[in-house]
Amino acid sequence: MMQNLLEQAGFPGVEAEGDSLWARLSATGPEFRADPHGEAWILTLSWPVRLDAATLARWNSNNPAALLDLAGGETRLRMGAESAADLETWARAAESMVQTCLAYRRGQRARGEGM
Repeated sequence: MMQNLLEQAGFPGVEAEGDSLWARLSATGPEFRADPHGEAWILTLSWPVRLDAATLARWNSNNPAALLDLAGGETRLRMGAESAADLETWARAAESMVQTCLAYRRGQRARGEGM
C-alpha cells in the first residue's frame, strides 16, 4: 500500500528492498527510506551535515511531527506516515530539512569557500 501511495504522490524511483521502500524527493533529489512500523511507515531522510543542538531543538519545536536528530554523523529526518496527506507533509518537511541543512552549512563556511 505505501508503495502505491508514494508513486501516486509523485515520488520518483520507488523501489522495494526487503520490507523497506526507497524513493526520491524529486527526479534529481535525495533518496529516502520507508520502513514498516505496525500499521504505519517510518520515513527517513539523512543529509551529510551535522546540525548543532540549537538548530535541532528549534526545528523539533517547530515541527513535532517530523523530527530531526543526528545519526552516523549526519542529520536525520524521521516521520510516521500512513496516508497521502502524511506524504504531503513529508514532502514539505523533507524539502525544508534540506534547505535548513544547506543554510546551516553555508553559515559555517569561511567567506569565499566553496560548498
